[in-house]
Amino acid sequence: MLTKKQKEQSAIILDSIYAEGPISRVELSRKLGITPATMTIITHYLMDTKVIYEVGEELDGYNVGRKKILLDITPKYAYYLGIELFYHYMCLCITDNKGNIFAKKIIKITETSLEDYFASEQFYSDICGFRTEYAMYPLSAIGFSIPTTLSRTGKPRTNLPFWKDLDTSKIAAVAGIPTYFAPLANSLALSQRLFNPKVASDSFILLHIRSKILMAYVEDGVVQENKAPLVGELGHTVINPQGEACACGKRGCLQTYLSEDAIVRKAKMIYEVAENTFLHNIVKKSADIDFSTVIQAFRLGDEAATTLIKNAMRYLALALDNLSMIIDTEEVVLHGAIFNTPECVGLLKQYLLENSSPYRPTDTHKHSFLPYQYTNGALAACAYAIHHHLINGF
Repeated sequence: MLTKKQKEQSAIILDSIYAEGPISRVELSRKLGITPATMTIITHYLMDTKVIYEVGEELDGYNVGRKKILLDITPKYAYYLGIELFYHYMCLCITDNKGNIFAKKIIKITETSLEDYFASEQFYSDICGFRTEYAMYPLSAIGFSIPTTLSRTGKPRTNLPFWKDLDTSKIAAVAGIPTYFAPLANSLALSQRLFNPKVASDSFILLHIRSKILMAYVEDGVVQENKAPLVGELGHTVINPQGEACACGKRGCLQTYLSEDAIVRKAKMIYEVAENTFLHNIVKKSADIDFSTVIQAFRLGDEAATTLIKNAMRYLALALDNLSMIIDTEEVVLHGAIFNTPECVGLLKQYLLENSSPYRPTDTHKHSFLPYQYTNGALAACAYAIHHHLINGF
């Protein structure tokens, strides 16, 4: 068995193997400041439990000295259920401890049932049914990603009525196995750290843009947990003091220009008053407009849709410029459906360049784009469960 100190060190070792593996014991010792003797004890223990394994010898091009044996995380060591709870759907997926998806399902929630769904027995029945259907994957833990932060009592911080009865303690009790809840941005950041480390560096900001604009900050490989309620709510930073009213009570929040809900709401208003918009050629009534409709109109050259998208990217560029002066980080990872459109990415890069100057260049940060897929949030929930149950569980 490992001592308490060695258990703490094993978590750091596992995290480093996830982020940089395959990697040798020598490199781990040098990077983490752990003595070779202690490193040998801990890695042998982790190999005995089969959570890591020896990949083979490092090929360095030189045939001198002793070859370094590389270590990596063992796939299919354990299985996890990740669940993203969103306003209009619930996405579930089962992965192994390496983030490989073995089962997935999306359950759409109608507007009529939205207010009661998360507090109803149907919510629990849908989760249990998915677990039963894929019982061939024995689960070690469950992770939940939610599009808001949690209070100290485990309740979501939100003014939306259909979240008020979400009881995280009851969910954990029904699950019967370790269950973890995380703000979506935090779990997405961990997902990058564990499953896609070649994209994200040790220190980075993850910015999630959808119905809300949420931020997570990773420093030296550690996701900084938000202690204050509004930390990470980048969408409610004022970007235009003379702008439109926001639901939070302020005016000109980034949310009112960049969120999918705000863009769709404005597109519906345009549909009702403008006769020459391409939106009329795409849908038969304003109620049918969704975010993909706006993007389609934008790509067709619709003037109103182009204005909406340009304003969104212009104000996002200003927000990123401000972040670069507040947080010392190497990289910003941007996640959202809007970045699945190359033209939107091009506009953002253009506005970032326009904001630069010889005295304050904006190219000091690398900007990476994480393509949106509906399983991203559920996969991220698995990453959060793996971080707490497996990496910090020894």
